[in-house]
Amino acid sequence: MAVEPIPVLLIPALLSDDAMYRGVIEQLGEIVETQVMVLGKSTMRANVEAVLAKAPPKFVLAGTSYGGSIALEIALEAPERVTALWLMGCNPAAPEASLQDLIGGLETMPDAVIDMLAELAVPKKAVEAAATFRAMANRIGGPKGAVQARVLASRSEVTARLSSLHMPTLVVWGEADQIVPVSVGRALADSLPHAHLHVLPGCGHLPTLEAPAECAGVFVEFLKGQVGQSH
Repeated sequence: MAVEPIPVLLIPALLSDDAMYRGVIEQLGEIVETQVMVLGKSTMRANVEAVLAKAPPKFVLAGTSYGGSIALEIALEAPERVTALWLMGCNPAAPEASLQDLIGGLETMPDAVIDMLAELAVPKKAVEAAATFRAMANRIGGPKGAVQARVLASRSEVTARLSSLHMPTLVVWGEADQIVPVSVGRALADSLPHAHLHVLPGCGHLPTLEAPAECAGVFVEFLKGQVGQSH
């Protein structure tokens, strides 16, 4: 008897679209049915509601950076619907004041900010990943990116609430992440009751762009070992 694919909803990072996960999705095969949601509502609440309105009754939720912060909020809002989490590069702590500078830069000089973020997000050797990020960021554009950054700047600190999330969680982090250090990823995994941490050596802030094959492999093993048992 054929096994139905596992529904997986993926939320890209700030200034990113479906290209963030394309390389991973191509390698996942028929085990999953994926949906990428690029979110640009003006409040965290509106983004959470938009996902829950479109998502299947039960689903695996993945998010990178900005997308990971929204994924955490969704899991806290509707834990009975999220069967598993895959988190990358997101910080559950209160937002930093520097986000206000990012918002202003995206509104007034988006090209310079996009170049700066590309250099920060991926190591110099990851030329292709940086080019993909720049292309995504240009498609999203400065105004929408500023809206996303405002949502990130207005997020609540959720560290104290992580212990309530009992779904299996895969935490994938780049060892060379210059935006959200790997120490944050380790602390995040330690705070979640059923989390597994996978650190990618030499990888920056956007694992699915830099190491799609390894990310896909780790995710498939996670699904087979955790979600697959109850699917």
